[in-house]
Amino acid sequence: MEWLILFMVSWIVFFILIDRGTLGKNIWCGIAAVVLQFAVDTQAISHQLYTVQQTIFKIKGSSIFFIFGPVIVIGTLLAQYLPRKRWANVLNIIVVAGLYSLQEYLLLKRGVLVYNNWHFSDSIVVNLSAMIILTWFAMVVLRKAGEAGE
Repeated sequence: MEWLILFMVSWIVFFILIDRGTLGKNIWCGIAAVVLQFAVDTQAISHQLYTVQQTIFKIKGSSIFFIFGPVIVIGTLLAQYLPRKRWANVLNIIVVAGLYSLQEYLLLKRGVLVYNNWHFSDSIVVNLSAMIILTWFAMVVLRKAGEAGE
């Protein structure tokens, strides 16, 4: 049930915050987030580092409601709200990775995510790295660097 609630809340936030005019460009960062998440989770789950519990639908061990909920939403909104200043990008990466890690912590506490050979500190490093990669993707690949400014 937690995965479904997370999915629904993510899409509510998405529809409240999305700029439909830039969606065609920013969705590519959401798709990149899905690819990145799927690559990391598939490997981690196959190596039994952690397991996902109580999912309705799974792909290679990951909840479909997670993949197509917060992951694609965060990736898309990250590109849309890319800060103009470089220092603000650093702060944005830290804040978004922190919120993403808080979400993961709550999933751990609910028992729908179980660490086997993994630690929360590992997730923080992965989450920070993912946000750095997605920010780079938005700036360089989507050419939002000019919008992000100096």
